Amino acid sequence: MEQIPQEQKTEPFLASFTTTEKLGTETPTTSITPNTQFRGRYEKPNCAVCNEVGDGLHFGAEACRACTAFFRRSVALSKKYECRAGRNCEVSSNIRCMCRSCRYDKCIEVGMNPECVQNRRENDTPKADLQFDTSKTEIRRPIPNFNIVPQASAVPSTSNFMDFSIFKDTPISNFSAFSPASLPGLSSSPSLETMPLLERMRINYDKMENARNVIHRREGENIFQQKVPRAITFREATEVTTKEVSLVADWIEWCFDDFGLLPVDQKTILFQNFFVFFCMLERAFMTVKSGRDGIVVMASKDYIDYDNLEGFFKECNSGTGGTPAEIAKPSFELQKRSLINLMRLENVDSYEFFALCVMLFWDFGLEGQSDECNEVGRRVKHRVTREMTFYLRNVKKHEEPLYRMASVVSILPSLQRAVRRFQEDIEMANIFNIYALPENFVNIINGKFN
Repeated sequence: MEQIPQEQKTEPFLASFTTTEKLGTETPTTSITPNTQFRGRYEKPNCAVCNEVGDGLHFGAEACRACTAFFRRSVALSKKYECRAGRNCEVSSNIRCMCRSCRYDKCIEVGMNPECVQNRRENDTPKADLQFDTSKTEIRRPIPNFNIVPQASAVPSTSNFMDFSIFKDTPISNFSAFSPASLPGLSSSPSLETMPLLERMRINYDKMENARNVIHRREGENIFQQKVPRAITFREATEVTTKEVSLVADWIEWCFDDFGLLPVDQKTILFQNFFVFFCMLERAFMTVKSGRDGIVVMASKDYIDYDNLEGFFKECNSGTGGTPAEIAKPSFELQKRSLINLMRLENVDSYEFFALCVMLFWDFGLEGQSDECNEVGRRVKHRVTREMTFYLRNVKKHEEPLYRMASVVSILPSLQRAVRRFQEDIEMANIFNIYALPENFVNIINGKFN
């Protein structure tokens, strides 16, 4: 498997989901634009095959991620292609999938070496891995973990960014909420060999957590010290949500090869539909893992205090008879009653959470969604269903894995109710000017951002 640079360059699709925050790479106190957080200090050349945004040198030539995966898959599986148009088809980013024969010929022409793929498979890949399609098990290299107890001069591990003991009064395990060893009843750790999609999502989620530690840090806060959560205001919550757009878009790109091959309009349809549902699902999941009641944990690891909504809305002025806290309270109560309490009851673990994310993201029959996109989504959901069956039966030792899967999936209707109510509240507040709302935040919540 080839080495993937830590610093990633985003696709044009991701470039549309930007925020106003800036982050540089010179000092810990500089800021960064989320959609450029993994870029290097220079602009990488375009792909020599299709002229798409490049992703560095792969197999001897500058190539994008899509062409790299295509070339690796073609060589590893000994694919044979045939051109039906005289071996002279145009190969560009928008039509590169039209003729695989000419695309492969172009890869060879620009200098991509098939022996590099074979050598890597022979020398670096364990024999047990050879039965799997490497295009499906490739992962983006996460930022290195440092298994050191955090001190004033030490860099904390990734797990400590998700260590919810910071919410508790008594010490708990040092394991992250997403560490396989922290899962109850776990007999052996899942791997890319047995659960390639879900494990890839977990590894890249850790990578996103590292980025969050930088993106969401407060002014004057040391990124190398454990974050101390605090109650935030409505304005701060909108800022966190806005910054999350590009981070979550990056995570999706890293997790699904199939997503990178879709047209931009189909990517946009899927992501706009997914983002708000993901935010609310993740907040409920992290809130349950925190062990605290009466709060909802944000992606920044700060929290909204349900018991002090007046403080949450203190910067908002109402143009109606009621206060913003009184108007929003029923929505918050629905989230707690319908979603958070259900996730607490089901005790959803990290892999079940990722499986729910797959079901949410690869939705079916959205307005404007193509048949090809629907079919890709069905295939991905079938894969994650098989992986979850393996996980529940062989790792968690559930006697009835299908019953457990049904219990987890039953969370989705509750999530949908909570999201719809939240969207209605934001829409009403915006139309009747109940309290000031940033325009970009309103568009994000309503899935209308471009």
